[in-house]
Parts: sequence; C-alpha cells; structure tokens
Amino acid sequence: MTAYREHAERVCSEPDLRIEITRTGSAVVCSLAGDLHMDNEQQVRDALSQALDRGPGLLAVEMSAVTLFTCSSLDTLLTARRRADADGAVVVLAAPSPAVRRVLRITETAVFPVYPSLEQAVRHRRPSPRV
Repeated sequence: MTAYREHAERVCSEPDLRIEITRTGSAVVCSLAGDLHMDNEQQVRDALSQALDRGPGLLAVEMSAVTLFTCSSLDTLLTARRRADADGAVVVLAAPSPAVRRVLRITETAVFPVYPSLEQAVRHRRPSPRV
C-alpha cells in the first residue's frame, strides 16, 4: 500500500480469530481474519469500538481472510455502523471473503459500501449532499 500506514496493533490473536487495527492516512483499518461467530462476537465488537474510538472519518473493515461469517457477525458490523453514523463516520467493507459475501447476499444487506481491495476502500468518499 502506498498510503501512510501506522504500526498495526494486534487486538486479538486466538486460534480461530485474529484482529489488527491500523491507521492508514486518515482512515482506520480493522483487519479481521479467521472465524467470526457468536463465541467471539464480543471481541470483534470491542475491536470495532476501539477502532471507532480513534475518531476516524472512515473505518475500513478488511475481511479477505474471514473463513466463517455468521448472522451474529453481521449484527456486530451493523452495530458498529450505527455507532459510526452517530459519530459522523462511514464504515466500508474491504475485500470481503466468499463467506462474508454469501451472508450479505442471503440477508440482502446492502448498507455497506463494499470494495474489492483495501486500497480502494480507504479512498472511499461520501457522496456530496444534494441541495
């Protein structure tokens, strides 16, 4: 990546879940890898909250290495999105794995901008308000 990137902070490293939070330019990136399910939902929720505590205008959730994504995981993302909306931030999904795309498709969840790569996601721009 050509953009400025701070040192990654490993928030969680378990056998089935890895989470890192990084600042890339003005965006904060929360990279999720492994299995996301009800048993580790609180860790993911806490990590997304920590990422939003950094006050980004954009939170990119990088999901290329997510191997299991359940409806409770989707609820966790939706909770983060509601908080981001209240804080004036945007949540985008970067490189969602086939497991993530499947749940988004089945649930017809189209509330997140989705980008094929992290590089594209961190360049997300809000549409200009209509007058």
